Amino acid sequence: MNDTRGQQATGSAAEAAGSGGSRIRQRQRQRLIDACISALHIYGPSRTTVEKVVSLADLSPGIVRFYFESKAAMLVASLEYLAGEFEDRVMLPVARLKDTPVQALRLLVDLYLDADIASPRKVSVWYSFWGEASSRQEYLDICGKKDDDFAVLVRELVERMIASCGATHLDADGVALGLIGVLEVLWQGFAFQSEANINRVAAVERSLRYLRSVFPGHFGEAVTPAALTVVGAAADGGRLPARAYADEALLSAEREQLLRPAWQVLGHEAELRTAGDYVSGELATERALVVRAERGRLHAFRNTCRRRPHALVTARRGHLKSAIHCAAHGLTYTFDGHLVAGTTPGDLVPLELRREGRLVLVRAAGAAGGAALDFDRGRRAVWDAFVALAPGPVTDLEVAADWKVVVELWLEAPQAHQQFVAPNQLLESRAEGATILQVLPTSAGHSRLRCFEFGATAGGARDGSRGIGAAWLKEQVALAESTQAGLIAADDHSAESGPVTAALAEFRARVAAVLHALQDPAGR
Repeated sequence: MNDTRGQQATGSAAEAAGSGGSRIRQRQRQRLIDACISALHIYGPSRTTVEKVVSLADLSPGIVRFYFESKAAMLVASLEYLAGEFEDRVMLPVARLKDTPVQALRLLVDLYLDADIASPRKVSVWYSFWGEASSRQEYLDICGKKDDDFAVLVRELVERMIASCGATHLDADGVALGLIGVLEVLWQGFAFQSEANINRVAAVERSLRYLRSVFPGHFGEAVTPAALTVVGAAADGGRLPARAYADEALLSAEREQLLRPAWQVLGHEAELRTAGDYVSGELATERALVVRAERGRLHAFRNTCRRRPHALVTARRGHLKSAIHCAAHGLTYTFDGHLVAGTTPGDLVPLELRREGRLVLVRAAGAAGGAALDFDRGRRAVWDAFVALAPGPVTDLEVAADWKVVVELWLEAPQAHQQFVAPNQLLESRAEGATILQVLPTSAGHSRLRCFEFGATAGGARDGSRGIGAAWLKEQVALAESTQAGLIAADDHSAESGPVTAALAEFRARVAAVLHALQDPAGR
Protein backbone atom coordinates (compact mmCIF):
# COMPACT_ATOMS: atom_id res chain seq x y z
CA MET A 1 0.00 0.00 0.00
CA ASN A 2 2.78 2.46 0.99
CA ASP A 3 4.74 1.58 -2.16
CA THR A 4 1.70 2.35 -4.31
CA ARG A 5 1.19 5.71 -2.65
CA GLY A 6 4.85 6.51 -3.12
CA GLN A 7 4.66 5.67 -6.80
CA GLN A 8 1.56 7.88 -7.18
CA ALA A 9 3.28 10.78 -5.44
CA THR A 10 6.35 10.38 -7.63
CA GLY A 11 4.20 10.25 -10.73
CA SER A 12 2.30 13.41 -9.72
CA ALA A 13 5.53 15.28 -9.11
CA ALA A 14 6.92 14.21 -12.47
CA GLU A 15 3.72 15.28 -14.20
CA ALA A 16 3.84 18.71 -12.55
CA ALA A 17 7.51 19.11 -13.43
CA GLY A 18 6.75 18.21 -17.03
CA SER A 19 3.88 20.63 -17.54
CA GLY A 20 6.18 23.22 -19.04
CA GLY A 21 7.63 20.63 -21.38
CA SER A 22 4.13 19.60 -22.38
CA ARG A 23 3.36 23.14 -23.50
CA ILE A 24 6.56 23.27 -25.52
CA ARG A 25 5.71 19.94 -27.15
CA GLN A 26 2.22 21.18 -28.02
CA ARG A 27 3.69 24.27 -29.64
CA GLN A 28 6.25 22.25 -31.60
CA ARG A 29 3.57 19.82 -32.79
CA GLN A 30 1.38 22.71 -33.95
CA ARG A 31 4.38 24.29 -35.63
CA LEU A 32 4.91 21.10 -37.61
CA ILE A 33 1.23 20.96 -38.58
CA ASP A 34 1.33 24.58 -39.78
CA ALA A 35 4.45 23.84 -41.80
CA CYS A 36 2.85 20.67 -43.18
CA ILE A 37 -0.17 22.67 -44.38
CA SER A 38 2.17 25.12 -46.11
CA ALA A 39 4.09 22.25 -47.72
CA LEU A 40 0.84 20.67 -48.91
CA HIS A 41 -0.15 23.99 -50.45
CA ILE A 42 3.16 24.24 -52.30
CA TYR A 43 3.82 20.61 -53.25
CA GLY A 44 0.58 18.62 -52.79
CA PRO A 45 0.27 15.43 -50.67
CA SER A 46 2.32 13.14 -52.90
CA ARG A 47 5.34 15.47 -53.12
CA THR A 48 5.26 16.67 -49.53
CA THR A 49 8.16 15.15 -47.62
CA VAL A 50 9.30 15.24 -44.02
CA GLU A 51 12.39 17.16 -45.13
CA LYS A 52 10.27 19.86 -46.78
CA VAL A 53 8.05 20.17 -43.70
CA VAL A 54 10.90 20.52 -41.20
CA SER A 55 12.61 23.01 -43.49
CA LEU A 56 9.50 25.22 -43.44
CA ALA A 57 9.11 24.69 -39.68
CA ASP A 58 12.79 25.47 -39.10
CA LEU A 59 13.15 22.33 -36.94
CA SER A 60 15.44 19.30 -37.09
CA PRO A 61 14.27 16.28 -39.16
CA GLY A 62 14.45 13.89 -36.22
CA ILE A 63 11.84 15.79 -34.24
CA VAL A 64 9.03 14.70 -36.58
CA ARG A 65 9.30 11.10 -35.36
CA PHE A 66 8.72 12.32 -31.82
CA TYR A 67 5.23 13.55 -32.76
CA PHE A 68 4.20 11.47 -35.77
CA GLU A 69 4.99 7.83 -36.48
CA SER A 70 5.06 8.48 -40.22
CA LYS A 71 4.56 11.06 -42.93
CA ALA A 72 1.05 9.66 -43.46
CA ALA A 73 0.19 10.26 -39.79
CA MET A 74 1.42 13.84 -40.05
CA LEU A 75 -0.74 14.45 -43.14
CA VAL A 76 -3.81 13.03 -41.40
CA ALA A 77 -3.13 15.19 -38.33
CA SER A 78 -2.94 18.27 -40.56
CA LEU A 79 -6.24 17.41 -42.21
CA GLU A 80 -7.84 16.77 -38.82
CA TYR A 81 -6.57 20.15 -37.65
CA LEU A 82 -8.20 21.90 -40.63
CA ALA A 83 -11.45 20.00 -40.04
CA GLY A 84 -11.44 20.92 -36.35
CA GLU A 85 -10.74 24.56 -37.17
CA PHE A 86 -13.66 24.61 -39.62
CA GLU A 87 -15.93 23.10 -36.97
CA ASP A 88 -14.87 25.60 -34.29
CA ARG A 89 -14.66 28.71 -36.46
CA VAL A 90 -17.62 28.20 -38.82
CA MET A 91 -20.03 25.44 -37.81
CA LEU A 92 -20.40 26.13 -34.09
CA PRO A 93 -20.83 29.97 -34.24
CA VAL A 94 -23.41 29.62 -37.04
CA ALA A 95 -25.26 26.80 -35.28
CA ARG A 96 -25.72 29.01 -32.22
CA LEU A 97 -27.79 31.41 -34.35
CA LYS A 98 -30.12 28.79 -35.86
CA ASP A 99 -33.16 30.42 -34.26
CA THR A 100 -32.45 33.59 -36.29
CA PRO A 101 -31.81 32.17 -39.79
CA VAL A 102 -31.15 35.53 -41.50
CA GLN A 103 -28.33 36.35 -39.10
CA ALA A 104 -27.09 32.75 -39.20
CA LEU A 105 -26.89 32.65 -42.99
CA ARG A 106 -25.19 36.05 -43.11
CA LEU A 107 -22.63 34.85 -40.57
CA LEU A 108 -22.17 31.59 -42.44
CA VAL A 109 -21.27 33.47 -45.64
CA ASP A 110 -18.87 35.79 -43.79
CA LEU A 111 -17.09 32.99 -41.94
CA TYR A 112 -16.96 30.57 -44.89
CA LEU A 113 -15.24 33.24 -46.99
CA ASP A 114 -13.08 34.64 -44.19
CA ALA A 115 -9.34 34.86 -44.88
CA ASP A 116 -8.49 32.66 -41.90
CA ILE A 117 -10.65 29.79 -43.19
CA ALA A 118 -10.64 30.35 -46.95
CA SER A 119 -7.05 31.42 -47.53
CA PRO A 120 -5.53 30.21 -50.82
CA ARG A 121 -3.18 28.08 -48.73
CA LYS A 122 -5.90 26.24 -46.80
CA VAL A 123 -8.38 25.95 -49.67
CA SER A 124 -5.75 24.38 -51.93
CA VAL A 125 -4.93 21.89 -49.17
CA TRP A 126 -8.59 20.87 -48.85
CA TYR A 127 -8.74 20.22 -52.59
CA SER A 128 -5.43 18.35 -52.50
CA PHE A 129 -6.77 15.94 -49.92
CA TRP A 130 -10.03 15.51 -51.84
CA GLY A 131 -7.95 14.63 -54.89
CA GLU A 132 -6.25 11.83 -52.94
CA ALA A 133 -9.44 10.68 -51.17
CA SER A 134 -10.24 7.94 -53.69
CA SER A 135 -7.14 6.03 -52.58
CA ARG A 136 -7.00 7.06 -48.91
CA GLN A 137 -10.03 6.15 -46.80
CA GLU A 138 -8.96 8.39 -43.89
CA TYR A 139 -8.93 11.43 -46.20
CA LEU A 140 -12.36 10.52 -47.53
CA ASP A 141 -13.74 10.08 -44.01
CA ILE A 142 -12.53 13.47 -42.76
CA CYS A 143 -13.31 15.50 -45.90
CA GLY A 144 -16.65 13.76 -46.38
CA LYS A 145 -17.77 14.35 -42.81
CA LYS A 146 -16.86 18.03 -43.01
CA ASP A 147 -18.88 18.48 -46.22
CA ASP A 148 -21.81 16.38 -44.99
CA ASP A 149 -22.07 18.27 -41.70
CA PHE A 150 -21.89 21.59 -43.54
CA ALA A 151 -24.63 20.53 -45.98
CA VAL A 152 -26.89 19.46 -43.10
CA LEU A 153 -26.39 22.81 -41.35
CA VAL A 154 -27.09 24.83 -44.51
CA ARG A 155 -30.23 22.83 -45.25
CA GLU A 156 -31.52 23.30 -41.71
CA LEU A 157 -30.97 27.06 -41.91
CA VAL A 158 -32.74 27.21 -45.28
CA GLU A 159 -35.66 25.22 -43.91
CA ARG A 160 -35.96 27.62 -40.99
CA MET A 161 -35.73 30.55 -43.39
CA ILE A 162 -38.51 29.15 -45.57
CA ALA A 163 -40.70 28.60 -42.51
CA SER A 164 -40.06 32.05 -41.05
CA CYS A 165 -41.00 33.90 -44.25
CA GLY A 166 -43.78 31.55 -45.32
CA ALA A 167 -42.14 30.70 -48.66
CA THR A 168 -43.47 27.14 -48.70
CA HIS A 169 -43.22 26.98 -52.48
CA LEU A 170 -39.42 26.80 -52.19
CA ASP A 171 -37.54 23.51 -52.10
CA ALA A 172 -35.08 23.49 -49.17
CA ASP A 173 -32.74 20.97 -50.80
CA GLY A 174 -32.50 22.99 -54.00
CA VAL A 175 -31.95 26.33 -52.26
CA ALA A 176 -29.32 24.85 -49.93
CA LEU A 177 -27.53 23.16 -52.81
CA GLY A 178 -27.52 26.47 -54.70
CA LEU A 179 -25.89 28.34 -51.80
CA ILE A 180 -23.31 25.60 -51.27
CA GLY A 181 -22.56 25.75 -55.01
CA VAL A 182 -22.03 29.52 -54.92
CA LEU A 183 -19.66 29.23 -51.96
CA GLU A 184 -17.81 26.32 -53.54
CA VAL A 185 -17.23 28.20 -56.80
CA LEU A 186 -15.83 31.14 -54.82
CA TRP A 187 -13.52 28.78 -52.90
CA GLN A 188 -12.26 27.36 -56.18
CA GLY A 189 -11.44 30.89 -57.31
CA PHE A 190 -9.53 31.57 -54.08
CA ALA A 191 -7.38 28.46 -54.56
CA PHE A 192 -5.80 29.85 -57.73
CA GLN A 193 -5.18 33.43 -56.59
CA SER A 194 -2.81 35.21 -54.25
CA GLU A 195 -4.39 36.81 -51.20
CA ALA A 196 -3.59 40.26 -52.58
CA ASN A 197 -5.80 39.61 -55.61
CA ILE A 198 -8.84 38.27 -53.74
CA ASN A 199 -11.74 40.66 -53.31
CA ARG A 200 -13.54 39.11 -50.34
CA VAL A 201 -16.02 41.96 -50.11
CA ALA A 202 -17.20 41.17 -53.64
CA ALA A 203 -17.30 37.45 -52.85
CA VAL A 204 -19.55 38.01 -49.84
CA GLU A 205 -21.78 40.30 -51.89
CA ARG A 206 -22.16 37.66 -54.64
CA SER A 207 -23.28 35.13 -52.05
CA LEU A 208 -25.75 37.54 -50.51
CA ARG A 209 -27.12 38.34 -53.97
CA TYR A 210 -28.04 34.70 -54.34
CA LEU A 211 -29.83 34.74 -50.98
CA ARG A 212 -31.61 38.00 -51.87
CA SER A 213 -32.81 36.48 -55.12
CA VAL A 214 -34.40 33.59 -53.21
CA PHE A 215 -35.60 35.55 -50.18
CA PRO A 216 -36.30 39.13 -51.38
CA GLY A 217 -36.20 41.78 -48.69
CA HIS A 218 -34.36 39.70 -46.09
CA PHE A 219 -30.66 40.13 -46.84
CA GLY A 220 -30.42 43.83 -47.61
CA GLU A 221 -29.41 45.46 -50.85
CA ALA A 222 -26.04 46.41 -52.20
CA VAL A 223 -25.22 50.02 -51.36
CA THR A 224 -24.98 52.12 -54.51
CA PRO A 225 -24.23 55.84 -54.88
CA ALA A 226 -27.96 56.49 -55.14
CA ALA A 227 -28.45 54.89 -51.74
CA LEU A 228 -26.26 57.51 -50.12
CA THR A 229 -29.23 59.83 -49.84
CA VAL A 230 -30.42 57.66 -46.95
CA VAL A 231 -27.59 58.94 -44.82
CA GLY A 232 -27.57 62.52 -45.96
CA ALA A 233 -24.99 62.29 -48.75
CA ALA A 234 -26.02 63.12 -52.30
CA ALA A 235 -25.48 60.71 -55.15
CA ASP A 236 -22.95 63.12 -56.71
CA GLY A 237 -20.57 62.75 -53.75
CA GLY A 238 -21.98 65.48 -51.52
CA ARG A 239 -20.65 65.56 -47.98
CA LEU A 240 -21.57 63.17 -45.23
CA PRO A 241 -23.87 64.35 -42.44
CA ALA A 242 -22.01 66.47 -39.91
CA ARG A 243 -22.64 63.96 -37.13
CA ALA A 244 -20.52 61.43 -39.05
CA TYR A 245 -17.38 63.32 -38.03
CA ALA A 246 -17.89 63.03 -34.28
CA ASP A 247 -19.76 59.77 -33.73
CA GLU A 248 -18.11 57.09 -31.60
CA ALA A 249 -20.36 54.28 -32.87
CA LEU A 250 -19.55 55.13 -36.48
CA LEU A 251 -15.84 55.36 -35.67
CA SER A 252 -15.94 51.89 -34.14
CA ALA A 253 -17.56 50.53 -37.33
CA GLU A 254 -15.03 52.41 -39.51
CA ARG A 255 -12.14 50.92 -37.57
CA GLU A 256 -13.50 47.42 -38.12
CA GLN A 257 -14.76 47.67 -41.70
CA LEU A 258 -12.56 50.28 -43.39
CA LEU A 259 -9.29 50.54 -41.47
CA ARG A 260 -8.76 47.08 -39.98
CA PRO A 261 -8.64 45.35 -43.42
CA ALA A 262 -6.18 47.92 -44.80
CA TRP A 263 -2.43 47.43 -44.99
CA GLN A 264 -0.58 50.12 -43.00
CA VAL A 265 3.06 51.13 -43.51
CA LEU A 266 5.03 50.39 -40.36
CA GLY A 267 8.62 50.89 -41.44
CA HIS A 268 11.46 50.07 -43.83
CA GLU A 269 13.61 46.95 -44.01
CA ALA A 270 16.72 49.09 -43.51
CA GLU A 271 15.47 49.64 -39.96
CA LEU A 272 15.45 45.85 -39.44
CA ARG A 273 18.96 44.82 -40.40
CA THR A 274 19.88 42.21 -37.78
CA ALA A 275 18.12 39.70 -35.52
CA GLY A 276 16.43 41.58 -32.69
CA ASP A 277 15.83 44.82 -34.59
CA TYR A 278 12.21 45.94 -34.38
CA VAL A 279 9.78 48.64 -35.44
CA SER A 280 6.42 49.30 -33.82
CA GLY A 281 3.40 51.44 -34.55
CA GLU A 282 -0.32 51.90 -34.25
CA LEU A 283 -2.88 50.26 -36.48
CA ALA A 284 -6.47 51.45 -36.41
CA THR A 285 -7.50 48.68 -34.04
CA GLU A 286 -4.33 47.61 -32.24
CA ARG A 287 -0.61 48.12 -31.70
CA ALA A 288 1.80 46.33 -34.02
CA LEU A 289 5.35 45.04 -33.61
CA VAL A 290 7.63 43.72 -36.37
CA VAL A 291 10.83 41.90 -35.35
CA ARG A 292 13.72 40.55 -37.39
CA ALA A 293 14.31 36.95 -36.23
CA GLU A 294 17.16 34.57 -36.81
CA ARG A 295 17.81 33.56 -40.43
CA GLY A 296 16.56 36.96 -41.52
CA ARG A 297 12.82 36.31 -41.20
CA LEU A 298 10.42 39.10 -40.29
CA HIS A 299 7.55 38.43 -37.89
CA ALA A 300 4.62 40.71 -37.08
CA PHE A 301 2.73 40.53 -33.78
CA ARG A 302 0.21 42.39 -31.71
CA ASN A 303 2.37 44.59 -29.48
CA THR A 304 0.47 43.61 -26.35
CA CYS A 305 1.24 41.60 -23.23
CA ARG A 306 -0.84 38.42 -23.04
CA ARG A 307 -1.72 39.05 -19.38
CA ARG A 308 -2.50 42.77 -19.39
CA PRO A 309 -3.03 44.96 -22.48
CA HIS A 310 0.10 47.10 -22.15
CA ALA A 311 2.66 47.52 -24.92
CA LEU A 312 5.65 45.18 -24.86
CA VAL A 313 7.82 47.87 -26.49
CA THR A 314 7.13 51.59 -26.44
CA ALA A 315 9.82 53.00 -28.74
CA ARG A 316 9.02 53.24 -32.44
CA ARG A 317 12.21 51.32 -33.29
CA GLY A 318 15.03 49.64 -31.43
CA HIS A 319 16.92 46.42 -30.78
CA LEU A 320 16.07 43.45 -28.55
CA LYS A 321 19.11 41.55 -27.34
CA SER A 322 17.87 37.97 -27.21
CA ALA A 323 14.09 37.80 -26.84
CA ILE A 324 10.88 39.78 -26.39
CA HIS A 325 10.35 40.36 -22.67
CA CYS A 326 7.48 41.50 -20.52
CA ALA A 327 9.37 42.42 -17.36
CA ALA A 328 6.14 43.32 -15.54
CA HIS A 329 4.80 39.75 -15.68
CA GLY A 330 7.96 37.68 -16.21
CA LEU A 331 7.05 36.58 -19.73
CA THR A 332 9.61 35.83 -22.44
CA TYR A 333 8.93 35.22 -26.12
CA THR A 334 11.28 34.25 -28.92
CA PHE A 335 11.58 36.51 -31.95
CA ASP A 336 9.07 34.29 -33.74
CA GLY A 337 6.55 34.90 -30.96
CA HIS A 338 6.66 31.61 -29.03
CA LEU A 339 6.36 31.73 -25.24
CA VAL A 340 9.46 30.20 -23.61
CA ALA A 341 9.18 31.50 -20.04
CA GLY A 342 6.29 32.60 -17.84
CA THR A 343 3.01 31.25 -16.54
CA THR A 344 0.57 33.11 -18.78
CA PRO A 345 -0.32 30.69 -21.60
CA GLY A 346 -0.29 31.63 -25.25
CA ASP A 347 2.18 32.85 -27.85
CA LEU A 348 2.14 36.39 -29.18
CA VAL A 349 -0.83 37.06 -31.46
CA PRO A 350 0.41 37.16 -35.08
CA LEU A 351 -0.46 39.90 -37.55
CA GLU A 352 -0.29 39.72 -41.34
CA LEU A 353 2.87 41.15 -42.90
CA ARG A 354 3.49 42.29 -46.45
CA ARG A 355 6.40 43.92 -48.30
CA GLU A 356 6.15 46.56 -50.99
CA GLY A 357 9.69 46.89 -52.23
CA ARG A 358 11.56 47.40 -48.96
CA LEU A 359 8.61 48.90 -47.12
CA VAL A 360 7.04 46.76 -44.40
CA LEU A 361 3.24 46.84 -44.14
CA VAL A 362 1.05 45.18 -41.52
CA ARG A 363 -2.63 44.54 -40.83
CA ALA A 364 -4.69 42.51 -38.38
CA ALA A 365 -4.75 38.77 -39.02
CA GLY A 366 -7.74 37.58 -41.01
CA ALA A 367 -8.81 41.13 -41.82
CA ALA A 368 -9.17 40.76 -45.56
CA GLY A 369 -12.96 41.09 -45.46
CA GLY A 370 -14.89 44.24 -44.70
CA ALA A 371 -15.78 47.23 -46.83
CA ALA A 372 -12.26 48.60 -47.25
CA LEU A 373 -11.36 50.31 -50.48
CA ASP A 374 -9.19 48.09 -52.61
CA PHE A 375 -5.52 48.22 -51.68
CA ASP A 376 -4.16 47.47 -55.13
CA ARG A 377 -6.66 48.67 -57.77
CA GLY A 378 -3.80 48.79 -60.31
CA ARG A 379 -1.82 51.29 -58.24
CA ARG A 380 1.06 49.12 -57.13
CA ALA A 381 3.42 51.40 -59.06
CA VAL A 382 2.91 54.10 -56.43
CA TRP A 383 5.30 52.19 -54.15
CA ASP A 384 8.08 52.08 -56.74
CA ALA A 385 9.37 55.50 -55.71
CA PHE A 386 10.46 54.07 -52.33
CA VAL A 387 12.54 51.14 -53.64
CA ALA A 388 15.83 53.02 -53.86
CA LEU A 389 15.25 55.39 -50.94
CA ALA A 390 16.52 55.17 -47.38
CA PRO A 391 14.31 55.80 -44.32
CA GLY A 392 14.51 59.11 -42.52
CA PRO A 393 12.74 60.59 -39.50
CA VAL A 394 9.24 59.58 -38.47
CA THR A 395 7.16 62.22 -36.69
CA ASP A 396 3.66 62.37 -35.26
CA LEU A 397 1.22 65.27 -35.21
CA GLU A 398 -1.94 65.33 -33.11
CA VAL A 399 -4.88 66.73 -35.08
CA ALA A 400 -8.08 68.01 -33.47
CA ALA A 401 -10.11 66.73 -36.42
CA ASP A 402 -11.69 63.47 -37.48
CA TRP A 403 -9.52 61.22 -39.66
CA LYS A 404 -12.08 61.48 -42.48
CA VAL A 405 -11.66 65.26 -42.58
CA VAL A 406 -7.91 64.86 -43.20
CA VAL A 407 -8.54 62.32 -45.99
CA GLU A 408 -11.17 64.52 -47.61
CA LEU A 409 -8.74 67.44 -47.72
CA TRP A 410 -6.24 65.22 -49.54
CA LEU A 411 -8.85 64.10 -52.05
CA GLU A 412 -10.45 67.51 -52.69
CA ALA A 413 -7.39 68.88 -54.50
CA PRO A 414 -5.17 66.00 -55.66
CA GLN A 415 -1.64 66.88 -56.77
CA ALA A 416 0.23 65.19 -59.62
CA HIS A 417 3.08 64.18 -57.29
CA GLN A 418 0.73 62.69 -54.67
CA GLN A 419 -1.02 59.32 -54.66
CA PHE A 420 -3.78 58.27 -52.27
CA VAL A 421 -3.69 54.69 -50.95
CA ALA A 422 -7.09 53.92 -49.51
CA PRO A 423 -8.36 54.35 -46.98
CA ASN A 424 -5.92 56.58 -45.05
CA GLN A 425 -2.44 57.01 -46.57
CA LEU A 426 -1.00 59.67 -48.87
CA LEU A 427 2.25 59.07 -50.78
CA GLU A 428 4.24 62.01 -52.11
CA SER A 429 7.19 61.60 -54.47
CA ARG A 430 9.65 64.37 -55.32
CA ALA A 431 13.13 64.71 -56.81
CA GLU A 432 15.02 64.61 -53.51
CA GLY A 433 12.95 61.99 -51.72
CA ALA A 434 9.46 60.85 -50.77
CA THR A 435 6.97 61.01 -47.90
CA ILE A 436 4.17 58.83 -46.59
CA LEU A 437 1.43 60.47 -44.56
CA GLN A 438 -0.74 58.13 -42.52
CA VAL A 439 -3.78 59.35 -40.59
CA LEU A 440 -5.33 57.19 -37.87
CA PRO A 441 -8.23 57.99 -35.56
CA THR A 442 -7.51 58.43 -31.87
CA SER A 443 -11.15 59.15 -31.00
CA ALA A 444 -14.22 60.51 -32.77
CA GLY A 445 -13.25 63.99 -33.97
CA HIS A 446 -9.52 63.51 -33.25
CA SER A 447 -6.69 61.82 -35.14
CA ARG A 448 -2.94 61.36 -35.33
CA LEU A 449 -0.92 62.12 -38.47
CA ARG A 450 2.27 60.10 -38.85
CA CYS A 451 4.85 61.37 -41.34
CA PHE A 452 7.46 58.92 -42.76
CA GLU A 453 10.31 60.67 -44.56
CA PHE A 454 12.59 58.98 -47.10
CA GLY A 455 15.72 60.32 -48.77
CA ALA A 456 18.36 59.28 -51.26
CA THR A 457 20.79 58.60 -48.40
CA ALA A 458 20.40 57.10 -44.94
CA GLY A 459 18.67 59.55 -42.62
CA GLY A 460 16.46 61.01 -45.33
CA ALA A 461 15.28 64.53 -44.62
CA ARG A 462 16.77 65.99 -41.44
CA ASP A 463 13.39 67.15 -40.25
CA GLY A 464 10.31 64.96 -40.33
CA SER A 465 8.15 67.69 -41.84
CA ARG A 466 10.75 69.39 -44.05
CA GLY A 467 10.54 66.96 -46.96
CA ILE A 468 6.85 67.36 -47.70
CA GLY A 469 6.96 70.99 -46.71
CA ALA A 470 6.52 72.14 -43.12
CA ALA A 471 4.35 75.05 -44.19
CA TRP A 472 2.03 72.81 -46.26
CA LEU A 473 1.70 70.30 -43.43
CA LYS A 474 0.98 73.02 -40.89
CA GLU A 475 -1.60 74.50 -43.23
CA GLN A 476 -3.27 71.10 -43.69
CA VAL A 477 -3.54 70.52 -39.93
CA ALA A 478 -4.96 74.01 -39.34
CA LEU A 479 -7.44 73.59 -42.20
CA ALA A 480 -8.55 70.17 -40.90
CA GLU A 481 -9.10 71.51 -37.39
CA SER A 482 -10.99 74.52 -38.70
CA THR A 483 -13.15 72.28 -40.90
CA GLN A 484 -13.89 69.98 -37.96
CA ALA A 485 -15.06 72.92 -35.87
CA GLY A 486 -17.27 74.12 -38.71
CA LEU A 487 -18.81 70.69 -39.20
CA ILE A 488 -19.71 70.34 -35.55
CA ALA A 489 -21.50 73.67 -35.67
CA ALA A 490 -23.13 73.00 -39.07
CA ASP A 491 -26.68 72.07 -39.90
CA ASP A 492 -26.78 68.39 -40.86
CA HIS A 493 -28.47 69.26 -44.14
CA SER A 494 -26.40 72.27 -45.17
CA ALA A 495 -25.25 72.06 -48.77
CA GLU A 496 -21.69 71.79 -49.98
CA SER A 497 -20.78 73.69 -53.13
CA GLY A 498 -17.96 73.10 -55.57
CA PRO A 499 -16.77 70.11 -57.61
CA VAL A 500 -16.23 66.71 -56.00
CA THR A 501 -13.47 64.47 -57.35
CA ALA A 502 -14.21 60.85 -58.19
CA ALA A 503 -11.84 59.64 -55.45
CA LEU A 504 -13.57 61.82 -52.85
CA ALA A 505 -17.01 60.63 -53.95
CA GLU A 506 -15.85 57.02 -53.71
CA PHE A 507 -14.39 57.53 -50.24
CA ARG A 508 -17.61 59.12 -48.99
CA ALA A 509 -19.64 56.33 -50.57
CA ARG A 510 -17.76 53.72 -48.55
CA VAL A 511 -18.17 55.64 -45.30
CA ALA A 512 -21.85 56.20 -46.09
CA ALA A 513 -22.28 52.46 -46.60
CA VAL A 514 -20.87 51.81 -43.13
CA LEU A 515 -23.15 54.47 -41.65
CA HIS A 516 -26.16 53.03 -43.47
CA ALA A 517 -25.45 49.53 -42.11
CA LEU A 518 -25.01 50.97 -38.62
CA GLN A 519 -28.38 52.71 -38.76
CA ASP A 520 -30.13 49.62 -40.16
CA PRO A 521 -28.28 46.54 -38.85
CA ALA A 522 -31.00 44.22 -40.18
CA GLY A 523 -29.95 45.17 -43.72
CA ARG A 524 -33.43 46.20 -44.84
